[in-house]
Amino acid sequence: MIRKFLAPVIANMPLAAPGHRVLTFLAPALVADARPGQFVAVAADTGVQVLRRPFSVFTADPATGEASILFSVHGPTSQALAAMRPGDALDLVGPLGGRVFSPDSRPGVRHIFVGGGYGVPPLVFLAKTIHAADPHALMDFVDGARSKEFLVGTDGLEEIGVTLWLCTDDGSCGHHGRVTGVLPDLLGDRSRPAHIYTCGPTPMMQAVAEMAAAFDVPCQVSMEVFMPCGLGVCMGCAVHRTDGTYARGCVDGPVFDGREVVWQ
Repeated sequence: MIRKFLAPVIANMPLAAPGHRVLTFLAPALVADARPGQFVAVAADTGVQVLRRPFSVFTADPATGEASILFSVHGPTSQALAAMRPGDALDLVGPLGGRVFSPDSRPGVRHIFVGGGYGVPPLVFLAKTIHAADPHALMDFVDGARSKEFLVGTDGLEEIGVTLWLCTDDGSCGHHGRVTGVLPDLLGDRSRPAHIYTCGPTPMMQAVAEMAAAFDVPCQVSMEVFMPCGLGVCMGCAVHRTDGTYARGCVDGPVFDGREVVWQ
């Protein structure tokens, strides 16, 4: 159920990546409803920002009722978020998003997460959700960034059995090159079924979806489109589909089958 919250801030921690932070807040009702791929729309008192800004749910802990978002400081809203302190009230609406990630239920399936930048948080949420349902699930997480210091958000995944594959454009950590450089080895293993879940810059997701199609592997993509309202009213988040129709990214998505998106 979508609700408006004034959620108390629990912590606001800087990350190693320049300008990146994790803001943790208390919202038990939101945590109870949130699913991987959903997001919250945040309002901040900036004096110039009118519209709410969407942020993917990064963590949601049912035991504590705490949730978090991961963000980097750019515009007025994120600057206001960076200044928040424990005890402040975070004004948000959520959870938003009508079509979320759907974990593949085939026995022995290999779950492959491919993330970059802001695409990492919902995939981390998904990996933890899959692990909670099946502690023996086989999971690989391919994380890409332009350099080592921007590889953020995946701390703790290896502790739950996720294999990390790190990729950097400048070769400062892991594979020197794009995330698609490591996918052929993962997808070439035909001993078990595989399923890709990806979120990040559109060109990256397009390349991942096209590679998945070439290997005949299902691929879910979480579209990072502009969402002015987040409620399906303004039609500002249109996603062009291969059947010639347009979907609203916020309520008909944000998650789509990679084969149904017209990539431009």
